[in-house]
Amino acid sequence: MLGPRLRITYNSAKLLAHHVQGFSGKDVVVLHETVSGDAPGLSDITAVENYLASKDYGIHGMTDEEGNVAWALGLGDAIFWQAGGVNSRSIGIEQVSRVMRDAKTNAGRRILWNRRKKQLRATAKMIACIARSHPAVKLVYSDGDHPGVTSHWDVSQHHPESEGHTDCWPTHKGGYFPILYVIRWARVYRRLGYHFSRGI
Repeated sequence: MLGPRLRITYNSAKLLAHHVQGFSGKDVVVLHETVSGDAPGLSDITAVENYLASKDYGIHGMTDEEGNVAWALGLGDAIFWQAGGVNSRSIGIEQVSRVMRDAKTNAGRRILWNRRKKQLRATAKMIACIARSHPAVKLVYSDGDHPGVTSHWDVSQHHPESEGHTDCWPTHKGGYFPILYVIRWARVYRRLGYHFSRGI
């Protein structure tokens, strides 16, 4: 039985449609984080979306500190350049933040991410909806080479095409991002029936 619909604040499909590199089935969610403006409202999301599009990159979803959600409606199977080595099989979620700029140590970054509960929960809701729409996506931690939820840091450990990105380095692997917390909440939201309102 379906429960709540994910509230999408901004539909980025029109902007990103010209940056689709094909279509493919998905079994991995890759979490990213920005180092960008973190302002109230949607300007922090739209600025990043426009920047990515200007580079011919793209991202399926995005969240910010307030819990706003951007999603490219109808493009859930699209291939965007967002995580080299796994672009074809992955869905990318960008999380707007200044964490990497505002804290220089992993300990400091852990503290800042743990304060961003609205954003982490919004990301978890999006992952739950993705898993419902893409059964091959498992709500388990992945090292990037197996189905599940992973980070750009993880992907970079296996794929030189990701060019050494370190975003969302998991806390349980010596980093700072609470990926296991996000996955636990994604399981809760999946059980509660969270879903996309229409066309993933």
